[in-house]
Amino acid sequence: MIAMRRLPFVLFSVLLVSVMFNGLLHAENSLLSRYDLDNPEKKLKLPAVLKEISGIAVSEDGGLFAHDDEKGAVYEIDMQTGKIIKRFYIHEKRWYGYDQVLEDFEDIAISGGRFYMVTSAGVIYEFSEGEDGEAVKAVRYETFLNDLFDVEGLCYDPLTDALLLSCKEYPGNISLREMLLRKKKAKSRVKPVFSFSLKTKKLDKEPRFLLDGKSLKKKSAFQKFKPSAIERHPSSGSFFILAAKGKLLVELSSQGEFIAAVRLPSGDHPQPEGLAFTSDSEMLISNEGFGGDASLFRYSLRKQGSALP
Repeated sequence: MIAMRRLPFVLFSVLLVSVMFNGLLHAENSLLSRYDLDNPEKKLKLPAVLKEISGIAVSEDGGLFAHDDEKGAVYEIDMQTGKIIKRFYIHEKRWYGYDQVLEDFEDIAISGGRFYMVTSAGVIYEFSEGEDGEAVKAVRYETFLNDLFDVEGLCYDPLTDALLLSCKEYPGNISLREMLLRKKKAKSRVKPVFSFSLKTKKLDKEPRFLLDGKSLKKKSAFQKFKPSAIERHPSSGSFFILAAKGKLLVELSSQGEFIAAVRLPSGDHPQPEGLAFTSDSEMLISNEGFGGDASLFRYSLRKQGSALP
């Protein structure tokens, strides 16, 4: 397996600089270039309770699920209307019994009928789907990550039977105490993606990919590259990474090699936080209610050979 950090950073930087001047950089095998981001299939206004919608995921039977930032609440959303079908809550065992989990949740993933949510500190919760209003028991998995990594994205990779966690920061291999002391200096141009095995329930020590965002920081066109979501494309197995800051969407190969990048229309996506795909490759992007209502955008994959806009 090829890690992104083995690729020459200079080459990756040149590619990303090209994106800033061309708007869209894509190869022949790019699926990102086949989504017309100026013409969504549907735009949906979401209920006020989802104003701080953070992550979204599509289940094996086609249900769309979302969660907000700080409450252990999961919502099923009607993809045709944007209305809430049901909501259920995750509870964790305490010394006094089970109680609702209140954490800084960042993203959600679904595999084999099991749900997973990750916090910004890299804590993963596993649970089953609940009925409307039900409290479901969750299992908690600690990792060596912490708040300084600022975990934002989570997705399932069937080829490795693992969850991938994308981070906004990469403090490096130093102790927690050192990281706390050096918090302001711990930030790095490189953004790691870690792999959490669902077989061993352990996080790999080394990142699966490392993304170099240095070139994005040099120009104002895309601002800073800070991943907010990651998702595997069901058709190609490539990975799409969404960055809310800069409204950037990047496509990587299954080995973590750069394929394409594009900036989302800022009018439609003031605060893009969630990313998911349906089984027929429709792309879903959710936006927090940044000065307005939360929203969900749906984009269809055009047929091979369709003319670019």
